Amino acid sequence: MREQFVENYNQFLNQSLSSTLLRGKEKFFNLKNSLIKTLKLSLLNHINKRIKDNYLKYLDFLYNIIKSIKNIIDKPQAIEIIFNSKDYSYFIQNPEKLQDQFKNLVEINKDHTDFIGGFKISLGGGLISYDYTIDNLIDKKSSFIQREISKNVDDSIIKAIEHKFNLFIQNQKSKINEYLRQYDQIQI
Repeated sequence: MREQFVENYNQFLNQSLSSTLLRGKEKFFNLKNSLIKTLKLSLLNHINKRIKDNYLKYLDFLYNIIKSIKNIIDKPQAIEIIFNSKDYSYFIQNPEKLQDQFKNLVEINKDHTDFIGGFKISLGGGLISYDYTIDNLIDKKSSFIQREISKNVDDSIIKAIEHKFNLFIQNQKSKINEYLRQYDQIQI
């Protein structure tokens, strides 16, 4: 009976440790993911404001991206560049700004879902596509963002709590063993 009591008590302590640590880590990772989402949203809002404040500089950014990929996409096939509504309006009024960049004809279209900025390219009637939207560029860099946050949000606090909880459990196991030893001495 004594051994069963010790075993049950130890099992209870170990289950408590596991569930508490699991909940703590889960909360930590949820907080970290929430922080990353908030950072992405803040970054998108900041970029959106910067685009509105300096649209011409943003257009230079678009031209530079298009120039950097021109050799990849300027093939003898249909080139479709898809913009958000604001950029579409600009480029539909100034088609030569894009057409002068390419040897082949460029079709300018508006995306059915609006995005902050950037563009999408479709080649060969949609067989090949590229996504240079701001949202997608940020998503591609999200692993970098996560690494940077991980550098700043260290899980050492959880490890310290885990260590303290392990010490607490060891202390409780020692106490129960001491109580049982004392109980055995009383029985004699």
